[in-house]
Amino acid sequence: MDGFDKLTENYLKELKKTQTYKTYRDKLNALKKDEEMWNKVSEYRKKREELQNNTPSEELYDKADWFEREHAYIYDNKQAKEFLEAEVALCRLVQDICFKLTQSLDFE
Repeated sequence: MDGFDKLTENYLKELKKTQTYKTYRDKLNALKKDEEMWNKVSEYRKKREELQNNTPSEELYDKADWFEREHAYIYDNKQAKEFLEAEVALCRLVQDICFKLTQSLDFE
């Protein structure tokens, strides 16, 4: 393993020690105990990703608004809501890391 791989491995170990990652894992494990709700959340996430990736930008706001209203029941479940909030927090952390990387590399 070269130096960069070792640094990356160490960085990932440290990332997994963050409260954001720990909360995500805890909420994921709690939600998975309710198999039916986990399946609903998984389907919701899949459909939401498809909507975001396959909808023309001029239609996205209206379709996303409709989609969230149709799936509001997901957020009525405490465990599902907490998991989705933890997932967003982890995604923001990863996005911030990627942003800092690209900025420091003058990546265009």
